[in-house]
Amino acid sequence: MPLLSSPVRPLPARVRSVLGSSLLAGLASPHSVDRYLESVHPLWTTEGGRAQVTAVHRETDDVVTLTLQPDHAWAGSIAGQHVRIGVPSDGVTQTRTYSVSSSAHRADGRFTITVKRKDGGVVSGFLHERAVPGTILSCSAATGEVVLPEARPNRLVLVSGGSGITPVVSMLRTLADEDHGGAVTFLHYARTTDDVPFLADLRAIAARLPRVDLHIVPTGGGPGEVLTGRFEAAHLDRVAPDHRQTLTFACGPTGLIDALEEAYAAGDAGDLLQVERFTPRALVRTEGVSGGTISFARSGIEVIDDGRSLLEQAEAAGLTPENGCRMGICHTCTRFKPEGAVTDLRDGRICDTPDTRVQICVSVPAGDVVVDL
Repeated sequence: MPLLSSPVRPLPARVRSVLGSSLLAGLASPHSVDRYLESVHPLWTTEGGRAQVTAVHRETDDVVTLTLQPDHAWAGSIAGQHVRIGVPSDGVTQTRTYSVSSSAHRADGRFTITVKRKDGGVVSGFLHERAVPGTILSCSAATGEVVLPEARPNRLVLVSGGSGITPVVSMLRTLADEDHGGAVTFLHYARTTDDVPFLADLRAIAARLPRVDLHIVPTGGGPGEVLTGRFEAAHLDRVAPDHRQTLTFACGPTGLIDALEEAYAAGDAGDLLQVERFTPRALVRTEGVSGGTISFARSGIEVIDDGRSLLEQAEAAGLTPENGCRMGICHTCTRFKPEGAVTDLRDGRICDTPDTRVQICVSVPAGDVVVDL
């Protein structure tokens, strides 16, 4: 992987059109046109799906922000969306999903991801230890449905915990770039203030926009300005007493999100809470194996269920379905299920409705099942 000291912009559309012609493909044979372009700069491809690191910023001891220059395939992002980032590992590309942490209004066409180091994590370890300006990463289009609505609400509540701050800080930064005049309560939980990424930027936004009410809540026992300790419903009553009538976005660990969902449901406001989880619900253990047949329809492969997820059994059969988090969060592995039944490992529910889409990383067969793979 070449490392370059300065970023190079993606190829213009007119140039890609010429380079993608059948005439040039014939002249380039036996190699592809992309093979020659990559020798000049790895961001220059006709297909796309890459990004170059242009800056590295250490937010905290275990959190790093990377600024990325995407290639021509990038179509921008909506505040709250995420991308799949891939790094090389033992001859293959390992991918993980990260939220975009920058404003949706960056004028330079770049964006940022903010990565917390995970013990033993292949991708997070690479991004912390080996990513430098010039490093080329694989990069998907931005996806995700938990996003700021186009018609900006005049009142919002944003709640996050730990590294779950990334999608909601993208929302706040986007609103700040729009000089949003609405009222926003931003509530973030961290062990100490030293563990809060973007703290200076958050405070600067709150100082500039008088209707942004920022609350950093230390969970490690230290004193807070208004609140302290882990989330409880009384916290919302204290800083956002109107939250039961307010659109709320939240992202964080399972304990925080579960408690928020319980609080909003108790207030008959569950439809106003939109959540993004960065850790999954505890998986439900199934009793034994179904003994059914898994038919991977597109490839014509059939296997007998051995109790593992559909993703793991597909990989064991030699298939390579696209996937990301492998925890039921990013939806990258969602596939069409024409027939049969599966059990969702997150909640134990059985889906036997035909012609539906399932996340194969957290689905196990419940009898015979057909998957479009």
